[in-house]
Amino acid sequence: MGKPSQEQFEKDVSAHEMTIHAHNGIHRHLTFRASGTFAYGFHITTWPGYLAFSGDMGTFVFSRIPDMFEFFRDRDINPGYWAEKLTAHDRHGGHREFDHDLYVECLKRDFEDWHFDSEGDRRKAWAEIKDEWSGILHASTLEEAIRYALDWKCPVSGQEFTDFWDHTLEDYTYRFIWCCRAIIWAIKRYDAAMSTANDNTPVAANAA
Repeated sequence: MGKPSQEQFEKDVSAHEMTIHAHNGIHRHLTFRASGTFAYGFHITTWPGYLAFSGDMGTFVFSRIPDMFEFFRDRDINPGYWAEKLTAHDRHGGHREFDHDLYVECLKRDFEDWHFDSEGDRRKAWAEIKDEWSGILHASTLEEAIRYALDWKCPVSGQEFTDFWDHTLEDYTYRFIWCCRAIIWAIKRYDAAMSTANDNTPVAANAA
């Protein structure tokens, strides 16, 4: 699955409204959801040193500075740096996952470095990988991918993927990227609405 673009994210939350349950200094509890459904709905809760995102797209808890709105405010998403600030995440899926496209790219890159006596041998070897050993291109987990690659020996040249452990075969999950976009988006809506919002009063989340 590809990662959610800003355009896709904004489509997901286009009907969301914001409810401010609490805003006492850096103690905050906000809910963003469309009326009548919690599809793509989420809560943001802050307390000294922490920000918790929870809802339909998972749960992630970040910690860095006393007011975590200051940490995220007026920034572009930075998944790599923000992941370092995670203290907890959803039990149904974390912030990183096996990426099959990265796996295939690494296989191809290593394969291109192999020496063959002829281009015919090279084509034959790649055909072996694609057609005769389907597992190497259809691994569905990180463990399978590494095991398949390390166990395979090219029947044409005898070469192996000996250093495959060195590759990074994981990328950030769809839900984590979505969460990162949601935090930035939600803080902007909160900041814009605070001058008129009252506790427990729904405010249009996409209001300027």
